[in-house]
Amino acid sequence: MVIPIVFVSHTCELNGAELMLLELGAQLDKEKFFKILVVPQEGPLLREAHQAGFVPKIIHQKWWLTSRKEKWRQPLNWLWNLKGVVNLVRLINRHFVQAVISNTSATFLGGIAARITKKPHFWIVHELLHHPRPVVEFILGNKLLIKIISSLSAKVIVNSRVTGEAFPATTPVVILLNGLNWSRIDRETRSLGLPEFWNFLDQLIHQQEREPQQILSQLLPKRKEIQSGSRIRWQLSLQNQYLGVVGKLTREKGQDLAIYTLAHLKEEFPRLKLLLIGSPAEKSFFSYLKKLVQKLGLEERVVFMDYVQELYSLLPSLDILVVPSRQESFGRVVIEAMAVGVPVVAFGQGGLKEIIEDGHNGSLAPEFSPEILAEKVRLLLQDELLATKFMIEGFATVKSKYNLREQAKKLERLLEQWIVQKR
Repeated sequence: MVIPIVFVSHTCELNGAELMLLELGAQLDKEKFFKILVVPQEGPLLREAHQAGFVPKIIHQKWWLTSRKEKWRQPLNWLWNLKGVVNLVRLINRHFVQAVISNTSATFLGGIAARITKKPHFWIVHELLHHPRPVVEFILGNKLLIKIISSLSAKVIVNSRVTGEAFPATTPVVILLNGLNWSRIDRETRSLGLPEFWNFLDQLIHQQEREPQQILSQLLPKRKEIQSGSRIRWQLSLQNQYLGVVGKLTREKGQDLAIYTLAHLKEEFPRLKLLLIGSPAEKSFFSYLKKLVQKLGLEERVVFMDYVQELYSLLPSLDILVVPSRQESFGRVVIEAMAVGVPVVAFGQGGLKEIIEDGHNGSLAPEFSPEILAEKVRLLLQDELLATKFMIEGFATVKSKYNLREQAKKLERLLEQWIVQKR
């Protein structure tokens, strides 16, 4: 018997949280689950849903939570969303839905509708709700928000240990890691020749002793060939060095800190450029970044690239992925970069510390300091052997720990357990 389940997304964009939802849901056994995806409007997530095996439905809603400066909107949004709750309850009843899964803490729609229809509800939380400056804030306080999430959930699903630390020990918390869709990576990078590179990395992983000269003479040419193909595709210079930051242009993602980092390196590395890959989330911050670039004389060194859908094809262009986030519950782009052989430098905070082991598979700056981050970048640009070590160990990390199918199986077992209990 096929079990109907509903996934609820607060947005129709395709950021890290939505990609996790999309790819995790796509892996669920089609013989067991009939998957409905509820989104608030048209958008990239809706377009991808069909291919991932979802039946998409639009139920209009506004964000139940907001940023700090827009908290005053929340009560108005709740009233506006009442119609959405009614529509979701009807959908649940019409399709005999057996479980509801909400993605991110920004929407209460799934939790309330599940409570009304007495269906088990699973809340996937991606945000650091206990952070001093959380990305989303509840007008009545995040402590109360945590209690509400706990009370409306059969299980709270988190993407890292640090995300789960917001919840008391009495809350049933399950860690479900992001996993990589290797077929998607292959599809987006097929023309770049990554399979041969992956095979060579696999061989190096299983070697007990590695000859440094062999690594440099065999691995680096393969990496350079892939990098050149990527740069040609994206019309980037083959002679320049590129740092990249991926994510919406927001204070939390720290693009301003990356710009300061480049300023510390610009004289020493005259061909070093910074790609800021992501759409502006706030006009004021975007304007600030542009003024900062002008102030530091980096107009020819910083490139604003907006949102890139086929990110895997662009990532190999980078010499280093920089993650200057002020807060990060997981950091999906880190494992995406590791999968295509790009070394990573980041601030040592949040979920990043659960992925990156400093000096082993990447580099962590211990403080929110552009000077320290610049030193980490400098060391990696100057030391090819260290860069290749990060490529090998980063690839080993994602292959061994971030298996999408394993995470999907874990979700399947969770759903089946609760649905059987409910019956």
